[in-house]
Amino acid sequence: MSDPIAHTTATYDVIANQFDEQFAVPLPSFAAFRERFASSLPAGATVADLGCGPGRESAWFTGRGLSTVGVDLSIGMAALAAGRGVPTVLGDLRHPPLAPSSLDGIWSAAALVHVPSEQTESTLRAWHATLRPGGVLALTTALGDSEGWEPVPYRTEYERWFVHRDAGDLLTALDSAGFAVAWHESSVTHRTWFSVLATARSSPLP
Repeated sequence: MSDPIAHTTATYDVIANQFDEQFAVPLPSFAAFRERFASSLPAGATVADLGCGPGRESAWFTGRGLSTVGVDLSIGMAALAAGRGVPTVLGDLRHPPLAPSSLDGIWSAAALVHVPSEQTESTLRAWHATLRPGGVLALTTALGDSEGWEPVPYRTEYERWFVHRDAGDLLTALDSAGFAVAWHESSVTHRTWFSVLATARSSPLP
């Protein structure tokens, strides 16, 4: 079987422009969550958008006065983000190439959906390591109990790896990784989305 991350990244390199067009306008629930996250941060806060895609949200955060860096493993996506004036790092969100304790906030919307389920907690621990104590994590991912390949709706010859997580299991993983969950909410489109706002404790559980 193809490596889920490598294969999915190659798909995004091909579909980057179409993806950008498909999601030019954020869903109302995503836009409201984005506002909630931005409002929770101090002026000029340093934020990473992990799995930034074409950089629309990164650019929005920059417009709010936040110091924003986008991180994406897809060259095609990172190029679009950079084209929007977003400082962008080519890197894997499972272990972001960012300095320890360098961030006030992390935004990651519909990106953890591509990370294999057994790597959930290690990924969250890596995110925690980049946050200062009290830093804010805003995470949106998909709920459910399936994991596997799905065709891209508008380019069905290409596939992406999708993981649908159990809400309780995700909240437990966040706690173990060092996050205190302050708020969470689900919303439904073609998937059930789960948005979480959490703060970084000083250290994760052993």
